[in-house]
Amino acid sequence: MTSTTRRTFAFADWTLRPDQDDDAPPLTYAFRCLTLTEDDSECPAKSPPSEDPTEPQTWAFDHMREHPEHTGYAEVIERPWVMWRGGPS
Repeated sequence: MTSTTRRTFAFADWTLRPDQDDDAPPLTYAFRCLTLTEDDSECPAKSPPSEDPTEPQTWAFDHMREHPEHTGYAEVIERPWVMWRGGPS
């Protein structure tokens, strides 16, 4: 005898949005050096993350003072996001 299993599925809409709740992780900023080294790899130097966007900028100026040929940088912004469940579709 063959057994049949019945299943019920519930569908829900999900939305991805920036997490702005009170307990959300903070938005952080950093800079990393993009200058290529002698072996054509990227310089591994990166500022520490900070909630203050000016601190990584200061790091970039300090890094360039130590390495005058390192003039290319990328800003790294970490913004927390959260999935938000809506009602049934």
